Amino acid sequence: MLRFADKPIVPQQAGRQTQTNQKHMKNITYSILVGAVAASSALAGDHSHKASKDLVAPVIPCFKDQEFQLDLFGSFTQGARDYRYDDGFGGGIGVNYFFMRYLGVGVDGNVYDGGVNGVWSGSASLIARYPVDLGNFCFAPYAFAGGGVRSDGVTSGTAHGGAGVEVRVTPRIGVFSDGRYTWGKDESDSIMTRVGIRFVF
Repeated sequence: MLRFADKPIVPQQAGRQTQTNQKHMKNITYSILVGAVAASSALAGDHSHKASKDLVAPVIPCFKDQEFQLDLFGSFTQGARDYRYDDGFGGGIGVNYFFMRYLGVGVDGNVYDGGVNGVWSGSASLIARYPVDLGNFCFAPYAFAGGGVRSDGVTSGTAHGGAGVEVRVTPRIGVFSDGRYTWGKDESDSIMTRVGIRFVF
């Protein structure tokens, strides 16, 4: 009985098998790379989404620690003790600067008729306030004291003290009302009430 020896693998078939294996390895490597890129993109997208959600707009306080203010106001002045002028309405302008949240300085000027064709007054004050922020409603009670001058052609020195409250409509605009008692020369004292608008810078 004739027996045939096993056929040896010819070089051409071995080359084809090697090429096939290389193609499989390339496909596997390519698939792994594609999967890694997709996964990293997804993670990056998720991270950026979380980061964007964590970003919060800065909160602007109603009352800043340092702020410059410009006041425009109407006034009513009435006499006390030996006040030698008539009662009357007037108005004026003021400038304040808060160098810290609770403490500031201010100057203001006021004029009204007074029955003598003009009573002018100017004053400088140290101001203490206490801001209260309730979210949708912000206000600050304040007290002040200082000195100044009064003139109807003849100028004399004065001292004063008072208190009031400011309500912030926006962080840049407020409305205020206050009253002050002024001690004048020869017991010529007066009480002035002011109502006005405050611009904040």
